[in-house]
Amino acid sequence: MKGPSLTEKFTFVLVGRSGCGKGTQAQYILKRLEREGVLHMETGKFLRELLVSGNPTTDRAQQFIMEKGGLFPWWFPMFLWLRELIQHGHADKHIVGDGTPRRVAEAKFLDDVMSWHDRPLPICIYVDVSRGEVMRRLLARGRADDRRDVIRNRLNYFTREVMPVIHYYARRGRMIRVDGSLAPEEVFAQIDRGLAEKVGTQWSRSA
Repeated sequence: MKGPSLTEKFTFVLVGRSGCGKGTQAQYILKRLEREGVLHMETGKFLRELLVSGNPTTDRAQQFIMEKGGLFPWWFPMFLWLRELIQHGHADKHIVGDGTPRRVAEAKFLDDVMSWHDRPLPICIYVDVSRGEVMRRLLARGRADDRRDVIRNRLNYFTREVMPVIHYYARRGRMIRVDGSLAPEEVFAQIDRGLAEKVGTQWSRSA
């Protein structure tokens, strides 16, 4: 039995330094696509929920990653994506990824998964905010894991691991860079224009 065509289903991944406003921009995109069916892959939230399950793997992740601001192995967030696609059957929805991929291995993996589903390859939206500005924002929000040393570790791995991801998408013509230091509405206006240029009337039709 032939399933539904997935050739017009978007996959947008928002990346940027911690505190850059990825989650806020994801909400704008989700609202635009909500009438057509959309899945929010809020990786950080899903990972935090997963860690409370209490098994040897999640205990190790809690100790060595969440408490020190390190980076999950690339296969950890990919498990979450596969769970939503395979177990929960969400491959027929637009997908907005918030905070993934953070390694080139993840970007390549997602390309392979979307290609296998006959979906268009992901488009990366890079919300660019300076290191100093995100440090100020994170310290101001006061979350338990927003200690200065933990934040510094996150910012260090961004340069080392995530910037190559951004370059990966840029080299393939699938990256949109926006200035995340502006007001949220202005940031989304940049995203809106960038997506209209990348996917044309298919994006505009969702307005």
